[in-house]
Amino acid sequence: MDINKLLPLLPDLATFATIVEENSFSACANKLGVAPSSVSRTLAKLEKALHVKLLDRTTRKIQLTSTGHEVYAISVQMMESAQLAVKAAQSQQQDLSGTIRVAAPKALTKQVLAPIILDFIEQTPNVEVELKAIDHIIDPFSHEVDVLIHITPTPIEGLVAIKLFDVDLLLCATPQYLSENGTPTHPNDLLNHACISLSEEQKDKVWQFQKGQQQSTVTVAGPLAVNHTEIRREAVERHIGIAPFPSFCVEEQINNGELLQVLKEWKLTGKFQGQVVAQYLQSKYVPAQIKAFVQHCKEHLTN
Repeated sequence: MDINKLLPLLPDLATFATIVEENSFSACANKLGVAPSSVSRTLAKLEKALHVKLLDRTTRKIQLTSTGHEVYAISVQMMESAQLAVKAAQSQQQDLSGTIRVAAPKALTKQVLAPIILDFIEQTPNVEVELKAIDHIIDPFSHEVDVLIHITPTPIEGLVAIKLFDVDLLLCATPQYLSENGTPTHPNDLLNHACISLSEEQKDKVWQFQKGQQQSTVTVAGPLAVNHTEIRREAVERHIGIAPFPSFCVEEQINNGELLQVLKEWKLTGKFQGQVVAQYLQSKYVPAQIKAFVQHCKEHLTN
């Protein structure tokens, strides 16, 4: 096929790849911002040009033909090459511009990242930031995000990982609560206290502690279990009980005396602690706006 006939097929191949990735004509249309009928016409035109059927389509699902599998794999490579070409150009830009897609946990975004990201936007008016505040991990390999910021003891292998700061899990209560109910000196003392835990799974009520070589496991109980940091903190501030928090959520309250850390000598193990890292795909051509964004975060957050 000569170049004049090939070039018009490139957008159609990209649409075909998107149909397969979304597993739906309507979802593909929504992603591309076109009508579903346009997607159907594009596929029909592509199949006619290639003289082959690429998809078997029913009312409930779509399925690749054997040839469709091969064409899809090559179409994905084509899209990746196009993205690499754009990144190569962007990596050489002196003036920062373009879009950065960022994903980070909700509490971390609201309480730590938001002002830093807004500062970056003010400093780089030609860069658009698409921020997703979500608590599940988005796979950067899927190209849904450019930068993933998350709390983890083990960064994702195969990605560049820039450490921003450390997060510990702190057990906190108000001075009033501890004055009225006593201050625990050992994890077992928590059995006599109102403990506010997460509510994502049953094991969230099982708190594990470590002190040197000593370990202690306590199944706690209390009037509230909630997987929302700010609600949990408000409950503690109302003297309802004792609760665990990522350190960035309670540093200010501890520093001004509103909250006290409980069982300081014992390390509370579990999720939502470790390193806060910014991760992105390894590439010879990392867009300049991504490098600038991560560097901005590092300068403002590294401890």
